[in-house]
Amino acid sequence: MTSLTPLEVQRLAYIRFLFEEGIEYSRRPAPLSATAVLLLHDAVELFLGLAADHHSTDPDPRITFMAYWAELKNSDAAIHLPGQGSMRTLNDVRVALKHHGSRPDGQTVERSAADALRFFTTATPIVFGVDFDRIDMADLVTQEAVALLLHDAQAWADRGDHTHAMAGLSLAMDALLNYYAQSDSSYGWQETPFSFGPAVTWRPAAHPSSSTTEGQVAILSAIATETRTALQIICLGIDFPSFARFQTLAPRVHGFFDHSSRYSYLPSEPATAQQYSWARHFVVESALRASRADEALVFMHGQEAQTNRMQQTYQERAWTGSPKD
Repeated sequence: MTSLTPLEVQRLAYIRFLFEEGIEYSRRPAPLSATAVLLLHDAVELFLGLAADHHSTDPDPRITFMAYWAELKNSDAAIHLPGQGSMRTLNDVRVALKHHGSRPDGQTVERSAADALRFFTTATPIVFGVDFDRIDMADLVTQEAVALLLHDAQAWADRGDHTHAMAGLSLAMDALLNYYAQSDSSYGWQETPFSFGPAVTWRPAAHPSSSTTEGQVAILSAIATETRTALQIICLGIDFPSFARFQTLAPRVHGFFDHSSRYSYLPSEPATAQQYSWARHFVVESALRASRADEALVFMHGQEAQTNRMQQTYQERAWTGSPKD
């Protein structure tokens, strides 16, 4: 089995992302749940195309969905893909929906999701020599600090400590918002269009009454903090209701003067693998959505460079024709 190239790893990560999106849609109420069939089919079709490229079968550009099984079987690697019958059913459901407007019922959507999971679980080791659940969607994340925290969180999840892994996801979301709220420039850290003012760091020492001045300032501080975060989430294109759910699942990690980061949790209510899986997918999706703002940061840096050039001292020279010996 040839090793995967970096591009193939990214393509596999995107396939895993589409699959997770399809699973998420399959849990939504009708008619939204029907979208799962389209996403799952796209994920499988991209997988089949990548399998053909990986094994250099050079298929006809007009190859049909179901023809990939024979294409890979006749390749030099003689790949026997599983799930041909269930994927034919998925293709039929997709054709009925996309080309004939026939929406699948709830049981059909659930079966499609289960069939897709079974296909990826069994086919990925056969085709690429890796387990499907080891494909890391963090390979799609371009914000380095966020990607690093996602990998760190996964390391804890692999040990079964999903509570600690969720703390890593909380830090990853913080890193994502900070990435777009501040920009490293020649003047040091400066605000961006996604900052919405400086972060409010003042906190009251206790919980004073709202009738006191200190209590009123504390209330205003809390409102400003929550409003700033909400504006960042919305303007970066991140789904706010999902962010609200994420906040209820992931512990809030606080930094302290000794440079440590700590959080509180209930040992009797540890995070579950399902909660972690959903939260990690949400952070990855948020990072991909937020990356649309990268263009604005690049433009801002260009404007800064132009300002720096304008502030430099220009020198004057006289044109004298061709140089004299």
